[in-house]
Amino acid sequence: MKIIRTKDYADMSRKAANIISAQVIMKPDCVLGLATGGTPVGTYEKLVERYNEGDLDFSEVTSVNLDEYRGLPKDHPESYWSFMHRNLFDHVNIDPAHINLPDGTNMDAEAECKRYDAVIRSVGGVDLQLLGIGHDGHIGFNEPHDAFDLGTHCVDLAQETIEANKRFFDGNEDLVPKQAYTMGIRTIMQARKVLMVVNGAGKAEIVKKAFFGPVTPEVPASILQLHPDFILVGDEEALSLI
Repeated sequence: MKIIRTKDYADMSRKAANIISAQVIMKPDCVLGLATGGTPVGTYEKLVERYNEGDLDFSEVTSVNLDEYRGLPKDHPESYWSFMHRNLFDHVNIDPAHINLPDGTNMDAEAECKRYDAVIRSVGGVDLQLLGIGHDGHIGFNEPHDAFDLGTHCVDLAQETIEANKRFFDGNEDLVPKQAYTMGIRTIMQARKVLMVVNGAGKAEIVKKAFFGPVTPEVPASILQLHPDFILVGDEEALSLI
């Protein structure tokens, strides 16, 4: 595990974008595993800046996203398909045919999970997986106590996750989808490099617990202690307890 301490959110975003940029430059046809949520937004902004400056070319890049809400149409503003287009894909030259997310409109969970695992295999696996971390240690939608050996699966979202995400649904918990499709821990651990971004004092306790406590399904992110190429990029507040 490599820890990169940064001054603030902007610095964290810059450092994370540096790592992703290097991956794209070194392997133009790389497979990027991408994440949603508030934390990676600044990283995507920096990547768009570099694309606009002529420093990055996404034309050969393939993306596979971690997760998607089950039951939301793609064009719903809070679908992760919409999030990724709004924050990254609409602003760079990635080939739409190379963009992959779970299909939240496919209500046949078994079929969709098998399809998405097959997609990830067909592109040769993930070169670099970007992650955030939830206050309970979840990564993707792998919630506490989920098995470490799962591939893509359908999950019932934990109440804490629903409460954390209601800010994206006008603060109305009833509007938050209660299920999602997510890459499993097994798939995440198979990525050749894993990059986690974390910011704010509110994440300090879980960072300490996940990366300096025992490896346990109770804290899904703790498994990353065992990954051979895991980079944690955080601001001073998030890393204040380690």
